[in-house]
Amino acid sequence: MLTSPQGQLPICLADKSEKKAILRFYKAQHYSARFIGLDSCYVIKKDQHIIASVIISKIQPSNKQNLLHALVVAQAYRGQGLASHLLQYITQQSANLVCFAKAELAPLYSKHGFTALAANQANSVLSSELFKRYQKYQTKQPTLTIFTRANKAAFINYT
Repeated sequence: MLTSPQGQLPICLADKSEKKAILRFYKAQHYSARFIGLDSCYVIKKDQHIIASVIISKIQPSNKQNLLHALVVAQAYRGQGLASHLLQYITQQSANLVCFAKAELAPLYSKHGFTALAANQANSVLSSELFKRYQKYQTKQPTLTIFTRANKAAFINYT
């Protein structure tokens, strides 16, 4: 457990009993999130209410890449460093992270050691499972950027 920048709000690994509350949080933020594999969800709460969350998914047990998705901070708490705090924590907990996000989020991700990849690198860098997922997401959001954080050897020749 790590405390937030304000020093009072810890980051907690959610347990399965919190799944419905987590999904309600995302819905309230107008964000379509779901659990997609072997998931770990980290949350920040204030007064027992989730105010920020992120999900790390391993699509298949053999996949060495972890998908970081659904990084969301409640509207009332944005601009307080909570997304950065979650990213800092996650990068300490998980290796070989991949994220598909809007290009305007590049400063946030690069600040935490992520590198943006060109779309034409996706097939050679992503595991086959994540490449399929990227293609699926891209049909709805064609301008998504792939961000990775790992040593280069972890991302070579997964196809």
